[in-house]
Amino acid sequence: MAVDAYTAETRIRRMLAVCAAGRILNPISARSQVIGAMTMGAGAALMEDLVVDKRRGFFVNHDLAGYEAPVHADIPHQEVIFLEEVDPIASPLKAKGVGELGICGVAAAVANAVYNATGVRVRDYPVTLDKLIGQMPVIA
Repeated sequence: MAVDAYTAETRIRRMLAVCAAGRILNPISARSQVIGAMTMGAGAALMEDLVVDKRRGFFVNHDLAGYEAPVHADIPHQEVIFLEEVDPIASPLKAKGVGELGICGVAAAVANAVYNATGVRVRDYPVTLDKLIGQMPVIA
């Protein structure tokens, strides 16, 4: 994670997922699923926001017109490591599902990385510029 000291712009430089997913039946598909989940988690942490008009009681951003999703340029390096494991209890194939493994801790990891880089603790998602800029340390 990198945060610009002057503008508070956040960038994810790299991501790593280490998964215990049982017997991997198709390594290429499993890797792609985890990378997709990590990308979704990064989007949830940095971009996705549900805005509610409290006066009129409706969702302001209820369509895909203003929806932002991360792209490869937002996360240039993603790596997935599968631990060697066979789970005889999970299924007859001794495998587990990998679809949700990559998204589980991403938002918390991004928020903690921002805190480590800036000293600013953001406790609600998404971690956006307006939540950071006013609390950034003064640069001499």
